[in-house]
Amino acid sequence: MAATAALTTQIPLDLMQMLDEICQRYGLHTNLVVEEALREKLEDLVDSHDLEEAQRNAVSFRSWEDVVAELRESKKL
Repeated sequence: MAATAALTTQIPLDLMQMLDEICQRYGLHTNLVVEEALREKLEDLVDSHDLEEAQRNAVSFRSWEDVVAELRESKKL
């Protein structure tokens, strides 16, 4: 079993009520839903940062229209 740590935070009451209601309705464990949501959010933040960094470091970007035109010219599309 993976090591765990406790996390205490404040969230809006309506969000907590929605979380409780949905977990109860679908038979889900609140801690698992929160853990998965946190993992997904952190992954999204990392992906967003990586994309922004790639865009900053890119030499150039071509428009979709240019890519399609090139593929048509080379008869690959």
